[in-house]
Amino acid sequence: MKKWRTFLILIVLCLFLSTAAHTAYLLEWAGDRFMLGPNDGLSQMMPFKAMLYEQYTSGEFFYSPSFGLGSGTYSGLSYYFATSFVFALTVVFVFMLEVAGIITEPDVLFWAHAAVFINIARLTAVLFISFHVFRYMKFKPVPAFLGASIYGLSSMYFRHAVYWEFFADAYLWLPFLIFGIEKIFREAKPGWFLAAVAVSMIDSFYFAYVNFLLAGIYILFRLFMPLAENEIRRSRAIVLFLISGVIGAGISSVSFIPAVHAFIHNHRPAYVHEIDWLMFHDNILFTSSYVILPAAIVGLAGAFPLYRDSRFRFFVSLILFGVLLHYSPQVASVFNGFSAPQFRWEYFLSFVSGGAVAAGFSKLPVLNVKDFTLAGGLALLVYGLFALYDDRLEIRALFIFTAVSASLFVYVLFALAVKRNSKKGQAAVAVLLALLFLAAGYQFALAVSEDGVTIQFPLFLGVLGSALFTFMLLLRTVRDQSKIGEAVAFIVITLLVLANGFQYVNLINGGNTQKVSEEYITGEDYDDPEINRLLAEIEERDAFPFYRIDWMEGVRNNTPIVEDFYGLSAYSSILNEELLYFYLYELEIDMARESVSRYATLGKRTNLHSLLLGNYVILPRGDENVPAGFEEILASENFIVYENQLPLPFVRSATATYSEDSLADEPVLRREHAMLSGVVLKNPAEQAVLPPEPEALAFEVNGVEATYEDGVLDVSGEAGGIDLMLKDAVPEESDLYVAFHLANRAENQGFSVTVNSYRTSRKSNVSVYKTFVDDLTIRIPADSIVRIRVPEGTYELTELAVYEEPYDVLRSEVEEADGGNRFEWSGSRIQADYLNAENDEFIVFPVPYEVGWTAKVNGEKREVLEANYTFLAVPASPGVNEIRLTYRPPYFWKSLLLSVISLLAAILYLWKRKN
Repeated sequence: MKKWRTFLILIVLCLFLSTAAHTAYLLEWAGDRFMLGPNDGLSQMMPFKAMLYEQYTSGEFFYSPSFGLGSGTYSGLSYYFATSFVFALTVVFVFMLEVAGIITEPDVLFWAHAAVFINIARLTAVLFISFHVFRYMKFKPVPAFLGASIYGLSSMYFRHAVYWEFFADAYLWLPFLIFGIEKIFREAKPGWFLAAVAVSMIDSFYFAYVNFLLAGIYILFRLFMPLAENEIRRSRAIVLFLISGVIGAGISSVSFIPAVHAFIHNHRPAYVHEIDWLMFHDNILFTSSYVILPAAIVGLAGAFPLYRDSRFRFFVSLILFGVLLHYSPQVASVFNGFSAPQFRWEYFLSFVSGGAVAAGFSKLPVLNVKDFTLAGGLALLVYGLFALYDDRLEIRALFIFTAVSASLFVYVLFALAVKRNSKKGQAAVAVLLALLFLAAGYQFALAVSEDGVTIQFPLFLGVLGSALFTFMLLLRTVRDQSKIGEAVAFIVITLLVLANGFQYVNLINGGNTQKVSEEYITGEDYDDPEINRLLAEIEERDAFPFYRIDWMEGVRNNTPIVEDFYGLSAYSSILNEELLYFYLYELEIDMARESVSRYATLGKRTNLHSLLLGNYVILPRGDENVPAGFEEILASENFIVYENQLPLPFVRSATATYSEDSLADEPVLRREHAMLSGVVLKNPAEQAVLPPEPEALAFEVNGVEATYEDGVLDVSGEAGGIDLMLKDAVPEESDLYVAFHLANRAENQGFSVTVNSYRTSRKSNVSVYKTFVDDLTIRIPADSIVRIRVPEGTYELTELAVYEEPYDVLRSEVEEADGGNRFEWSGSRIQADYLNAENDEFIVFPVPYEVGWTAKVNGEKREVLEANYTFLAVPASPGVNEIRLTYRPPYFWKSLLLSVISLLAAILYLWKRKN
């Protein structure tokens, strides 16, 4: 009974602390503002949650036709929530509420409301788990709780939870892994480590990688720094780690293998910029948004008698090593899969800081006033040096010197009062300290009125003041151990203040999350009611069971998920590699905005709209960039809906086959014609004669506020460029395809490009989001002059070519197409009946190809082919073809078998060890 009461008290305490730590966002929630980043939070986290919840509760776990042009979600979204244990538990809980009638079907707004409460629940679990890990290390309850608080209330938790919520799950699995490591070293019991490996790899392959690197560092230090008596031999520990780690990895196969396959078959240009080995990129004592070392550990680090305790030595060693790694962008690159440096692993520093503080507080009785006086003085000097070295604080060196010196003076006075056990002296010094900081605040006010001192100033003052208070309380605790509760309470309160302050300053204001309100989410910039009415009207008038609509709110590529329609855009860190190649290289489809990890629109190219069932386009009034053959059918106050008058059916057949190699050096327009008149395969058995080559139109080049010579465009005006004067007239009903290579010679300058009425934008050469794909093909309505305009600067402009597209090939295919085929696309299953009257050899679908699709035609298995660069095709039979396509994640059944075998091996292995 006593055990359960203690358990309940701990849960309540962790929940209270977690709730208090989220006070800033609970107040925001009360004002209908949410714990969400305005960028990825709204563009990825909430749409993915809404889509996956709808999938899972309807019995679909593997695929969604709503995700871009269609994509596997089990593997493709494994980076996010697809296999997250926290999300799975959330789905179960929310579904129970929905079934009970307490809530209606959740939408994006619901998940926005729920965000702060999900994060509170997760942080409660983090505190609870990490407390028990520290208790297992033989720390006393109060120091263990303090250590757990330092870990859980660190700034990175809230940063992750707000911007990329699934990142915060890593906070759960790191202490779980470390608990498993300690179980092996102390008791030779590998079960917990085996389970931690399996759970980590199932939950998130990305943070499994990060956590395993961190666990490897921890194990490496532990091999040479024993923390308990009678630990097992190093060689035996290594064997247990290897065996249990391999079995745990095997259990995760059903999730991990499909996830890694998706990651490997993603496309993101290599990071081409130089990465420094060392760089002072932030200040981990004052202003870092990743980790701020708590004052308690900075103070205890100089208390040399504590180093007699192996646990304190161990954790401080890891802190010092971690700080060194933190200041290495090369290490940040390694933790991000050897890509662009990303500082996402620093929660490890918070954990080992919590361990060091717990170890230090457990051994405070070994210190005397002299020991900690020296430690406190050294700590204040370290704070001063970090402030002096950081130019970004923009605080005068004289003031830093004065503030640190005054703090040292106050601290020494307090130390003398503590040594003499003078309560009056301690009270007097506390008053002096208060006056000191009041005076500093007054000086700050004067400085701001005179020359505008940076807002970093009060941050510096607040951190230094809280550090000084912490040192003074620790000093008093060293003198009188009965005061340890007061010191811990102050530190925890400070952590809560800093956590909420970080949320308010860095996230709510600095990160603009105050913009993420209910009004915004249900408004015209995110889930526009006017667009939703137009979407409903389109659905009412079109009985065709499947069509796609070209529409996106601003730069939010996952708009189709939010507004519940089949679209032509997607944004995710992991996307189908072949589909990205289709956009970037094979068809050179401009997305109106250069960026990695996303695709959007079809460049207003009617051939592609017809091929991929992009039958509708929604444009703002005044936008003249309407695809050829599209006519206005609906309008509202601000938008017009256009419908394709040259649609093609969902299921098409073809006999003429062309190889990708034969089209590799051909114009993009010829590739479109090949996809229309036949099918493009990687290695066809026969090669048909290619469609007629589109004729390149002759033109003269005239500079406009610019000079153009030998492929170099030097623009002197605010917006200049070249005019391509076509020598022959082009019929009005035709389009022009304008192809060119364009690169900016300026390193740090993004720029816009306009070609007649078409506008697009390009990233700067130093942007981590640049694709480095500079071959463009722009479709524009027929005109006698092609006007290419860019801002002032110097550019490489080469490979200019202009082609006419009269749409004869498309019209011919539309006339010959059989629109009577029946099909149904539901998640990971497609059923289609097609009458192959012409005895064509292949049946083609506008569904992206992925490993995992299988096909049956008339009950017989057929090979699924990758056609038209990135879509599905199956060999056809004469006459009626009953086609059944099914998707399962890559190697799903094989990986499931491996997981089952590994699970049985784990049971057998652990049973044999126990007996």
